[in-house]
Amino acid sequence: MEMKIRQGIASDAAQTTPLILNAAQSLLTSIFGHNKNKTADGYLAHAWELGGGQYGFKNHWVASKDSEVLGVVTSWHSKLGAAFDRATLDSITSYFTLDEAMTVLMRNQTVAVNLTPPTTSELMIGHLSVAESAKRSKVGSRLVDTMHERAEKLKKRKLVLDVEVSNIPAIRFYQHHNFQEESINKGFIRFAKPV
Repeated sequence: MEMKIRQGIASDAAQTTPLILNAAQSLLTSIFGHNKNKTADGYLAHAWELGGGQYGFKNHWVASKDSEVLGVVTSWHSKLGAAFDRATLDSITSYFTLDEAMTVLMRNQTVAVNLTPPTTSELMIGHLSVAESAKRSKVGSRLVDTMHERAEKLKKRKLVLDVEVSNIPAIRFYQHHNFQEESINKGFIRFAKPV
């Protein structure tokens, strides 16, 4: 069977969670992973299975072959609204205790102030990650192409993304796919590509 790109489903959690974590491990661990019993990996699996919000399966696409997930990506835009934010908050408060959730939200805010949300004409992509066994087989390219098609469908003019300055392989990947550096802000490079 050949590779296909499809919407994520709840049962993908065991395969997608490590990929999402791998996309920004130090960042996600610094936000969600300071408790030996409640790890970033555990939170991401929980949030994925709930479906909504920033880490839920409903807002992710996977590259798969047979039953194996080869890669994952998400996107968001300026019109996701309160329901998206509420679902993200619900995933945090249903996994962590109230005190832990408050700490997670404060850690998240310290990161968020350095990131610019997408404008009305932009589609932001994130969590792009490819399984080690599928690298160099065009999985990442297919996922970026899928997000480009999504941007066209949503009538966006630009794809944008943020990459940690230390993530050299990702920087090279996006440069290879004609993304241009737009700005650098406290440890992140904003890349953009016209749709």
